[in-house]
Amino acid sequence: MGEVAAVTRLLETTALSKTFGGLEAVRRVDFRLERGEIRAIIGPNGAGKTTLVSMISGRIGPTSGRVLFKGRDITGLKAWDRVALGIVYTFQVTSIFKNLTVYENVALAAQRRLMKGALGRLTLPQHILAEPVNRALAQVGLADVGEQDAGSLPYGHQKLLEVAMALALRPEMLILDEPTQGLAPEEITALSLLIRALSRGVTILLIEHNMAVVLDLATKVTVMDKGGLLAEGTPYEIETHPDVQKVYLGL
Repeated sequence: MGEVAAVTRLLETTALSKTFGGLEAVRRVDFRLERGEIRAIIGPNGAGKTTLVSMISGRIGPTSGRVLFKGRDITGLKAWDRVALGIVYTFQVTSIFKNLTVYENVALAAQRRLMKGALGRLTLPQHILAEPVNRALAQVGLADVGEQDAGSLPYGHQKLLEVAMALALRPEMLILDEPTQGLAPEEITALSLLIRALSRGVTILLIEHNMAVVLDLATKVTVMDKGGLLAEGTPYEIETHPDVQKVYLGL
């Protein structure tokens, strides 16, 4: 069993903690993510969800504990170094440039990957950028609007553009923080279908408050409360868990 776990386990945290002043935002979290999962993290406001994924992505460092990716200790790596390994957090690419075209926004992300994090103006030949950019736009259904200014897109399409920018970074694990927030019902349905399609090639970790989305998409759910793990299980197990019903679902 240990050998199988070593092959399938993508991410692991051990006693991961973060303290801000006297506030323990995340406390000794042991978290495991297997390849191919759509894992949802849920919990009330202030439960520590965003802090946990920020430590996983490298946006903030832990006070104590470790983060392992494919068996490698990455606790000391900066955010971009983790992107280069395949950990992409949508907050790292969500600041779209509204005065640039849709294509140019994705090209900036693709170039950053190809240039190993270097910033600046587009310098790579367009024929090198075209393939990854067009592939990412096609994956999210924006292939026909590449020449439009990003700022002219409806909000739902801007969210899709953010996902395309993330895909241009070639993630092995894609972290989505509240991806359906602010979307209309039909946009939520379309984004859920996209996430399910992406999960065939990318492991998905999402923070999501929309329980209908969580129950429909997730293969496994992690519930946080007061900085720790309250429960983990299948969507059905979580929906019927008495502690979850009391703390989060208000039942």
